[in-house]
Amino acid sequence: MDKVGVGVLGLGFMATRVHLPALRKIPEAELIAVSSRSLDKAKMFSEKFGAKVYYTDYVDMLKDPKIDLVFLCLPPNLVASIGLEVAEAGKNAILECPIAETLEQADRLIQAEKKAGVRLMPGHCLRFTPSFVKAKELIDNGEIGAPVLVYFVEFVPASTLAIQWGPGSWIWNKERGGPVPTMTVFSLDLVRWLLASESASIYATIRFLDLPQFGGTLGYNVAIITKFKNGTIVINENSGSVVPSMEKVRLEVVGEKGNAVVAEGGTTTVLYGDKEEKQRWDFPVKGVEMWGHRQQDRHFIQSILEGKEPSVTLQDARKALEMSLAVLESNKTGRSIHF
Repeated sequence: MDKVGVGVLGLGFMATRVHLPALRKIPEAELIAVSSRSLDKAKMFSEKFGAKVYYTDYVDMLKDPKIDLVFLCLPPNLVASIGLEVAEAGKNAILECPIAETLEQADRLIQAEKKAGVRLMPGHCLRFTPSFVKAKELIDNGEIGAPVLVYFVEFVPASTLAIQWGPGSWIWNKERGGPVPTMTVFSLDLVRWLLASESASIYATIRFLDLPQFGGTLGYNVAIITKFKNGTIVINENSGSVVPSMEKVRLEVVGEKGNAVVAEGGTTTVLYGDKEEKQRWDFPVKGVEMWGHRQQDRHFIQSILEGKEPSVTLQDARKALEMSLAVLESNKTGRSIHF
């Protein structure tokens, strides 16, 4: 096998704006099918991206012998349930994150993967983002010594989120945490990976804002303090309430030497080290490469072709989900959650 046959299930924002465009740039991938409950949408995107066939019932797509890998671009509750069917059908899959709404659902996915002998990789794309990959390399090489303090900020414009998830979407359900699990799980996984350590405790507070100007979406503002078992303190700030001019993503890691690594967006990494002048790396990436989606998708496809385990596992996704659920619990109780 020199190519992997791909099927894409769910034709929302992540499928049509991210994964399907990324697949065009991956020579080892062959788009076999797309699936949506909407016949018009399935037909339109099949033609746009050159899929050989389209389905309105995903069960039929899972029976297609030409498909080796399925992209599950669905809400967490559907990823958790349909992911079981994908595994039972003997298909590998990339699962959008969070992979589930509960740890019990995540555990069932892990068991299904083992039983079926397939590979289910969570889409924790920040591990493949160029600026963060470089930051990880510098940390692992000891350029700053052991990390002692991490600061991560992600401000996403409310208008951008309203385009991705329209009013009435599942993600605006405040009783289920609103956007918080989905929008924090990626950076929580990122710091686990950067530090190669596990969280010891989390304290968090959340403030939601109703946004009638966008038709009824929900703004969120989150502050998280995590203490890791290696002693590192991590501060996360996430907001989905800001105007477009406030959009930013920034990572700062201070080490015991007093040196620091800073990643600005997905394209720049700076080392404040022993040399008088700071060292800077710029990565000329854009589109589906800026936040690591193409790199992530290709990594998984190559893993399948080579018969190797992917670098990100369902256990990683479960850990990140556990942390995001602790964020909700801490906000609800006003207490630190210990692991």
